[in-house]
Amino acid sequence: MSPEKTKLCPECGSEYYAHILTCADCGVPLKMPEEIGKKSDNKPDVTAHLPDEWVAIREEEKEGIRELSDLLLRNGISSKIALAPGCSTGKCGCRYLLLTAKTDARTAHDCIEEYHTQKHPEIKTSQEWETQGKCPACGYSVSPDTKECPDCGLSLIIEK
Repeated sequence: MSPEKTKLCPECGSEYYAHILTCADCGVPLKMPEEIGKKSDNKPDVTAHLPDEWVAIREEEKEGIRELSDLLLRNGISSKIALAPGCSTGKCGCRYLLLTAKTDARTAHDCIEEYHTQKHPEIKTSQEWETQGKCPACGYSVSPDTKECPDCGLSLIIEK
């Protein structure tokens, strides 16, 4: 498609013919490429001072990545969303990457881990059981060389 005959999705960056009005994936109105840089709302432009060096810290489906991106924004950490390698349109149910500045990656990771621990308290319990020599799924005491939990059947050692 030539640039003068295309519109872009401001959310995912997918490219469409100019006669199409809405992104099939995101459901938001499409914009001409020159309109993408213009702000049409009163939200602060967090992209104005984004760093040049980005690293991927998570890969998930679109809604999960959006949720985490919003979480980081609420905590003052800049992020952006990109299509994972292998998909160029975002219409195939593909995965997305959550990117942060390389200098913010550890802070962003810790923020997300804390969020998941609060959202799913069973994660912390599972981690504690594992450090105590117990099955992380059911809490049954197991030895370090046990391959499978005798109580719940969870595979404890991954063999290659």
